[in-house]
Amino acid sequence: MNLQSLVVVVLRLMALDVLLRVAVELTPQMLQLLTVSEASPIAESSSLTVLSLLVVVAMIAAAALLWFLALPIAQLVTRSVSSDLSFGAMSLVDCYTIAFVAVGLSYISSHLPQVLNWTHYLIKAAASSPGDTWKEGVEWYNVSNAFIPFITGVVLLAKGRAWAAALGRNQEAAESPKQTVEQNGAPPLGSDSP
Repeated sequence: MNLQSLVVVVLRLMALDVLLRVAVELTPQMLQLLTVSEASPIAESSSLTVLSLLVVVAMIAAAALLWFLALPIAQLVTRSVSSDLSFGAMSLVDCYTIAFVAVGLSYISSHLPQVLNWTHYLIKAAASSPGDTWKEGVEWYNVSNAFIPFITGVVLLAKGRAWAAALGRNQEAAESPKQTVEQNGAPPLGSDSP
């Protein structure tokens, strides 16, 4: 298995995760919104319903695009990386890379629905309120709870390989004196051993 194949699998799992979140988290809310909008025949409720349905359709479309574009995205992500990935001979840098990419993709996939939801809410609040009055009703703590992990995931995905290489070099440099001592049998400098 090569790294590109691993990234394709993870991206497709993310697409399935988005679809599952739409089904589990948004569908019950949409059904509740439809029952409320049927009870109140205000013009705003129908536009709100249409906008909410568009958000759900956009999330489903995004998941489908992620599924079908997984290979080109994986090629883009792994273009400067060796494509061979042998689990028996994985280097330290490979292990760090897989960890960073996995955590980054996990953060992105778990917080993408919240980011889309808050983005929709903020755009709607800004469009429907004059001036900066819309900012008063926003719970910025909850907004940051959605955006900070998502941005962290994007940064981990984008910079994971470079950070993995730096950590791998630092760890190998720190371990090389220990290895020379073990190979030569000499005690470490500053020890009182005979």
